[in-house]
Amino acid sequence: MSTYPTSTYPTRRTFLGALGTAAVAGCSSGLRESSGGTGRSLKIGYVSPRTGPLAVFGESDDYVLGRVRAALAKGLSIGGRGYPVEIVVKDTQSSAARAAEVAGELIQRDRVDIVLATSTPDTTNPVSDQCEAARVPCVATVCPWEIWAAGRPAPTYSYLHFIGTEQEVGVFAGLWSKADTNKVVGGLWPNDTDGELYRRFVTAEPGWRVSDPGAYEDGTQDYTSILAAFARDDVEILQAAPIPPDWVTFWRQAAQHGFRPKIVSVAKAMLFPTVAKTLGELAEGLVAPVWWSAAFPYRSSLDGTTAKAFADGYGRPWTPPMGFNHALFEIAVAAFRAAADPKDHAAVAAAIGTLKGEAISGRYDFTAGPSKNVSMAPDLLGQWRRNPAGEYDLVIVDNTLDPAIPLQGEFTPLR
Repeated sequence: MSTYPTSTYPTRRTFLGALGTAAVAGCSSGLRESSGGTGRSLKIGYVSPRTGPLAVFGESDDYVLGRVRAALAKGLSIGGRGYPVEIVVKDTQSSAARAAEVAGELIQRDRVDIVLATSTPDTTNPVSDQCEAARVPCVATVCPWEIWAAGRPAPTYSYLHFIGTEQEVGVFAGLWSKADTNKVVGGLWPNDTDGELYRRFVTAEPGWRVSDPGAYEDGTQDYTSILAAFARDDVEILQAAPIPPDWVTFWRQAAQHGFRPKIVSVAKAMLFPTVAKTLGELAEGLVAPVWWSAAFPYRSSLDGTTAKAFADGYGRPWTPPMGFNHALFEIAVAAFRAAADPKDHAAVAAAIGTLKGEAISGRYDFTAGPSKNVSMAPDLLGQWRRNPAGEYDLVIVDNTLDPAIPLQGEFTPLR
């Protein structure tokens, strides 16, 4: 059992920040702080990974964007003036460098009034840094706040609404304590900022012993040495934070090696029904975070649609990012309405910092976060279970952080 070196993420962020500053230099040097998009329309830039290894995070984007465009089809009336709303969409291709590049395009070429960024630090952080450098409002989500805030000065123009990794580890640990185990936690942590944060917080969580075989690289195909370490240390609880393709490879190999802990809690990869479908019966009983589901008792502030109706309209199994990605647009509209001038970047950025409200994802509050410009969301837990139709549902089994959201079942260990 071991610990692992401290993450080098701030150094990497410094590099990406330099890249972003260079990309927007032409833009920011020619614009006043108060400048907005061209004409009198309100332009919203939206950045997500629609292709590449992280494409599963963006698989519901077309549906979400369609619903938002329909809700905003008549534009916004603010201060007695009507504003048509345009949405410009960019694909990061699951690349941090590409995320910085397309953010620069939105700022310099498309002249957007606000940028919305979603899904993993490889999108949220370079985009937020670009916007901060160019003094353009930005709201990000689906990135732990600790990673978003790391290695950067206190932000003025960029904001985040999401959960935290320390918060999530605490919820996981609460669930682990409900089962009779030897309290040995195996860490399947990649060599990235997500992996390092889980390592840090799981190791710091009192009452647990950690089996840590060391970080692995994304795309690893052979997990024999990691599985051997878990077997040697008699791991009965697994905490993992892989990207979806790596989790499928690992968990299939674990089954072949006879590794079946009592509790398997998987961040990131097991958020998605497509991954559960790929695993088939191997998905049964796996635990995953639930930061949004169709069962949430909240409505869209754009058109009053309930979470259930929103999910049902998708026509496919819902995904957690759907709710938060929709909420980004709700927050953007709230900021435009709260600003003295929705075309003034500084006014919109300042307005975001005053916002408290509800979106289809739940409550948000940018006035009282754990770090400047952060709004914390509650993190629940679910367990994958096969339904009568033979498909797998993520059933809410822990609502400690938001009891207003109903439980859908009780947690059951794998053995």
